Amino acid sequence: MCVAGTAQACACTDGRMGAQSCNAAGTGFGACVCTSGGDGGVIDASLDATSGAADTGDRDAPGSDGGAATYDMIVLADHPVGFWDLSHASGPEPDLSGHGNAGSYLGGTHTVAAMPNGDMAAVFDGSTQYLSIPSRASYSIPTTGSLSWEGWIRPDVLMFPHSSGGYVAWMGKCETYSPTCEWEARMYDTMNPQGRCNRFSAYAFNPSAGLGSGADWQPTCGLVSAGHWYYVVGEYTTLSQPADCPVDARYPGSLSIWVNGVPWSQASHIPTGCMSQYSVVPVANDSAVNIGSMALDSWFAGAIGKVAIYDTLLTQAQITAHYVAMTGTAPSGSCGATCTSM
Repeated sequence: MCVAGTAQACACTDGRMGAQSCNAAGTGFGACVCTSGGDGGVIDASLDATSGAADTGDRDAPGSDGGAATYDMIVLADHPVGFWDLSHASGPEPDLSGHGNAGSYLGGTHTVAAMPNGDMAAVFDGSTQYLSIPSRASYSIPTTGSLSWEGWIRPDVLMFPHSSGGYVAWMGKCETYSPTCEWEARMYDTMNPQGRCNRFSAYAFNPSAGLGSGADWQPTCGLVSAGHWYYVVGEYTTLSQPADCPVDARYPGSLSIWVNGVPWSQASHIPTGCMSQYSVVPVANDSAVNIGSMALDSWFAGAIGKVAIYDTLLTQAQITAHYVAMTGTAPSGSCGATCTSM
């Protein structure tokens, strides 16, 4: 028996370290997810994203030449509809997913910094700089009924000089708020009016913006440090919801969030995490996806890299595999009302 969604370290067949996730039923851990170091980008075994069954065959990443290529190949194997390294110091930022939707850097010349695997990521000044990506229907929740986004962020301060209401929107598809608002990735200051010390959140909105339904990864105050990298995943679906969500056919669906591969505890926050909390019905609109800012009224100061969007829900096994590929370590920690480690 184990706690559904938690992960633990495991031994790979060649002696490397991997990670395995507890299945949704809590009856046991899945196969060990293993990534190679610098010679191939291989996943030794994983959980199949559709059936949940163990995939005992290796998945090779041709042409991989190190940690960066290994990570990218693992992400691409999960079929993102958009994937941006944010590694370019100038010019357009290419879409590595193959869908051809490059982003444009705006607001001045940014710098780059190394991620945990040695790849480069954009460093935004926290006042004017951001990346803007044209809208695509595949970046909207109702297109398939499910949407995931992920990104690696390194806040260089914990009191953002250009926050709004005690937080910054470090990414979002809500460029002008009403009438084209859709979703947002948010990080809170250490001190804020709501008492949400360094909270990470994923929000969904009605087109008119206003109050959104969210999922909250609330660390104990002091757990988050400036200059450290954090892997954040947000997910939305209108196709299902936890049993604890109020049953309202007008506002179906739910939201979830992970930090460093550790899932939040929705059961500790109900009705947060339910679309019905603020009567949200996501609508596909034409807002750009902005990174480094969302609506140009709050600005993230720090580095952001490896942003990907999916028109499906990532599984815990996939999230764990991405984290292991970047860091070489398994996720650790747990969440209740607050998250005490990561």
